[in-house]
Amino acid sequence: MSEPTLDSPEGLVDWFRRGGVTGPLRHCTGPLPLSRASIVRWSSDKPDTTIQTIGTHADNYRIAVLLEPLESQIWNGESPVCGGMIGANRFRICPPGSQGRWRRMSSCDIVNIFIPTATINTLGRLRDAETPSLLADTSYTPDRVVLDLVGKLLNAQLLAGSLAQQFCDSMITALASYLLENYSQSVPGQKPSSLCGTRLQKVLAHISECVAEDVSIAALADSCAMSESHFSREFRKAVGLPPHQYVMKLRLERASLALLEGDARIIDIAVSLGFNNVSHFSRAFAMRYGLPPAIFRRNRHNCA
Repeated sequence: MSEPTLDSPEGLVDWFRRGGVTGPLRHCTGPLPLSRASIVRWSSDKPDTTIQTIGTHADNYRIAVLLEPLESQIWNGESPVCGGMIGANRFRICPPGSQGRWRRMSSCDIVNIFIPTATINTLGRLRDAETPSLLADTSYTPDRVVLDLVGKLLNAQLLAGSLAQQFCDSMITALASYLLENYSQSVPGQKPSSLCGTRLQKVLAHISECVAEDVSIAALADSCAMSESHFSREFRKAVGLPPHQYVMKLRLERASLALLEGDARIIDIAVSLGFNNVSHFSRAFAMRYGLPPAIFRRNRHNCA
């Protein structure tokens, strides 16, 4: 059986049907007139433990957005991508041609946005003709900017009326531009980051040593004889994250270990890792791990 194309509403419906979506789609817009992107939302109030195949989308990036928590198992080929509970308001980038399997053990509310590779490539060339880039294959990640743009796409009719499709095209451009700036990877054969080797290791060692402090990006850039913007761009190219996101990731990883391995108070863990208050720490932790610190600790201890 040939793979369904995604260049019509009927093709979109067929793609989801082959992946085990039996009920009607809650929202289906596209392909849009300019970007040729499509926005589809579907939900189910019942689990489905049957292992389903996620079809390929050869000429499109697929942005999967979870609007409610999802308990699921996902494989890319034979390699597990994730398993267990995934927090709400997270998204994942699935590159063109990717295919996998999944099953879900809970209800779901999921938005899938298909953006043609041609649209991404055009924006990538405009972004920086010397360093073309592609969107990276990501795990489920919280990002308020992405969630805000997706919310506008879903409410385009209310926000723009008869110009809803034109409005959606502009939001797709905004979303793709943001993703290229924050979640891109180098095109194969592209010149590697100039921040590498011993210099990169010194930067990472300094961040690791001072992660609980206010890490100065300007000071790190100065130590590498770079401007702050150049340093941030090269750091992201070398590490895969902007400096401030890398620092936050490192802090939260250390917090998760502290919660699992010791009995320190949550407020003490937060302060020891440079958070100004426990509320800020709890919000950041829940965005990354899908659970507040206290519940994260209790659940892991209950599973021990």
